[in-house]
Amino acid sequence: MQESLAKNQLHVAVDLLILTVRDGRLNLLLTRRVSPPFAGQWALPGRFMASNESAENAAHRLLEETLPVRDAFMEQLYTFTQADRDPRGRVVSVAYLVIVPWGRLRSVPEEKARSFQCFEAGLKQEALCLKDGSGAALSDTELAFDHGCIVKTGIQRLRNKIDYTDIGFYFLEDRAAFSLGDLQTVFEAVLDSRLDTSNFRRFILNRYEKTGRLKQTERIEKRDRGRPAALYRLEE
Repeated sequence: MQESLAKNQLHVAVDLLILTVRDGRLNLLLTRRVSPPFAGQWALPGRFMASNESAENAAHRLLEETLPVRDAFMEQLYTFTQADRDPRGRVVSVAYLVIVPWGRLRSVPEEKARSFQCFEAGLKQEALCLKDGSGAALSDTELAFDHGCIVKTGIQRLRNKIDYTDIGFYFLEDRAAFSLGDLQTVFEAVLDSRLDTSNFRRFILNRYEKTGRLKQTERIEKRDRGRPAALYRLEE
């Protein structure tokens, strides 16, 4: 984002909350700012809207500029309007929740990957908890602008929706071939809680298989130990 803003004008930005599940943990993609304000601090990817584009188009363009991924899940999260959220002037942010499977983030070209870092992300009694790859903690107050608030809002929204929408399936590498164990890993990462396997399978099968949206394929997932797992596909 630019370093200075025209005074006495309202500016509109878009920010992306990009989430993935990595090694069974919910992860958040952040970028380190190189320009003031908050130079050197971690932030969500963001940009200002052009005068001739919608917030949705601006968000899609930002995602294309940030990561060369296609068909990522994206939905508008919330509009953040606090008057002092940006020290440069009056800036309203339209935040978007983006879900990208880890396999697609992992394959980001090296020149892009150097600009970003994944952090484990979760909520503990409403407090945001972030950890880098070494396990070092990053507090929400160490994020630029009000991005800590945006992240907390997004994770809470995700947790609230995962039981009654299809949003959890978008973390899967392949929605046409996944095991129920893969899906349970996603739910556990988002909810930050271990789930009973039998109860989880019953919940998913009752909700999706009986309605015809979940189909068992003829493929199986071979494992080093135990019985092979049946693979399913989700009917969109």
